[in-house]
Amino acid sequence: MALSAKRLGEKIGLTSQEMNVLLKEEGYLNGEPGDYSTTDKGKEYVSEKGWDNGYGGYAFRGYNYNEWDESILNNIDTSPERLSQIRTKTANERRERSAKKKKESEEYWATHSPLYSDNNSLEESDCDESNNDILGSLAIIGVLAYGLYKGIKHLYNRHKDNKKID
Repeated sequence: MALSAKRLGEKIGLTSQEMNVLLKEEGYLNGEPGDYSTTDKGKEYVSEKGWDNGYGGYAFRGYNYNEWDESILNNIDTSPERLSQIRTKTANERRERSAKKKKESEEYWATHSPLYSDNNSLEESDCDESNNDILGSLAIIGVLAYGLYKGIKHLYNRHKDNKKID
């Protein structure tokens, strides 16, 4: 029976990410999360499948995935100790990727935003008087627009009431 990494992992108590890490460590996969490829060792146990939504052009959505022969579990170390080691390794890798992504984001915003400070918050000292002037102008425009709306609504209702009397 052919199973996805998710279903294969469920049989031994792992998530799909953890199962892919185990397959990689056992030599059946190469690559990184989101970009795995099958090794020569893995090709005898895998078949590639594809899915798409049936649309063409801009609306097209699709992806490819691997289905593994369930017999691969007979060739992999699935002892409780090994599974615990895989869970720990996967969690550490996930934390490292998250920290790297956060650092890259902070570096980007530090160079692309004059309002971004080292402690990731906007400080009053970062806002100059021109920003305050803009906010004040927007507030005045908002009040005037609301007043205009109420005035037009009042005149319209008055006009409607006068037509009923005639």
